[in-house]
Parts: sequence; structure tokens; C-alpha cells
Amino acid sequence: MKSALSVLGVLLLASACSTNMSSSGPAVSVKLAQRNASSNIFYFAGPVNLEYLVQITNPTNEPVTMTSLDLQTVGPGAYFVRAGGTPMNLTVPASSARTYTIAVWGRARGGYISSTEPVTLRGIAHFKGQTSGAFTRIFTENVTPAP
Repeated sequence: MKSALSVLGVLLLASACSTNMSSSGPAVSVKLAQRNASSNIFYFAGPVNLEYLVQITNPTNEPVTMTSLDLQTVGPGAYFVRAGGTPMNLTVPASSARTYTIAVWGRARGGYISSTEPVTLRGIAHFKGQTSGAFTRIFTENVTPAP
């Protein structure tokens, strides 16, 4: 009985791991760059307003629309972000690129040393195409606050 439960547990764990999201769909790319990020704003612990430039490159022959963007930090850094499911309506025409500015709330760790630590962000962009349907793009970016 105990071994049957162990096997069942392993199967459930394997099933859960196999259903994680991955990038799918057309070759649309997403890049993220931090904007207006002096390390001075991360010196004191607490909430901070963060701005990013989101560049979407669409090499396909159809327009695509980013419908939502999930951002979160991975590991330690100058600040933490958890912005899940932020609705968007950003359309990129066929065979072109567009850059948009977004703002999210984060939380600075505070302190002289940690205010300049690099931050790793993981993003999941949800898209909708006219013929390709819904697809996702998963990306990571490393950003460093300006000294």
C-alpha cells in the first residue's frame, strides 16, 4: 500500500512538472529594459514605482496583440516585483517592432549595498494573433540599477 502511494505521488509530481508553461506559437520576441532606475530610489526599504520599456518584435505576416503580461523577480536583487496578470492591449503590426512603456509597483530591499544589486525578471507575455490564435512567450531579463 505504501509503495502504491509513493508511485502515485511520483506520477502526480511528474504530471504537474510536465504541465508548466513554455513558449509556443510564432517567433515573436519580447525584451524588457528598466527605465528611470537610479539606485538612489532603492536605498530605502519600501514600495517603489518601476518603469520598463517593453519591446515586442513581430517577424510574422500577421498583427499580434499582447493581451497580458506577468512579471516577477527571480532571486535576490535591489527590489522585488510580483505583477501577475496585468491586462494589456498592445498591438504590433506584421513584420515590425514596437516599444511600449509600462509601470508596476515593486518593493525595495533597502540599504546601501543592495540598492545597486542586479535584478533578474521573468516575464510571461500572453499574445493573440488573427490566424495563429493565442500563444505565450516566456523570457528573462537582467537589469541593473544605475549608480
